[in-house]
Amino acid sequence: MSKFAQVGEGCPTAACANHGKLQSEHQQNIIKFGKTIAGRQRFRCKACGNMFTETKGTLFYRRRTPEDEIIETLALIAESSRISSGVHPQITDI
Repeated sequence: MSKFAQVGEGCPTAACANHGKLQSEHQQNIIKFGKTIAGRQRFRCKACGNMFTETKGTLFYRRRTPEDEIIETLALIAESSRISSGVHPQITDI
């Protein structure tokens, strides 16, 4: 699984001059820019002004389902289990 974005990593925007370029400690073009309502770290590229979250480019980007539920579901699929087998028996309404 790819790692989440960190301060100092390149911009994910393909048209940006800093796309994919790692930044040094002295020249950081990717800066922290607050948090989303869900609490995810938001970043901003100084060069192009694009804002993105730490999950950009991952399976978790723009998902409302908690990460642990996604991982558990993928584990059940990998084990060839039925997804419904991971559902708690008291859950009757979906």
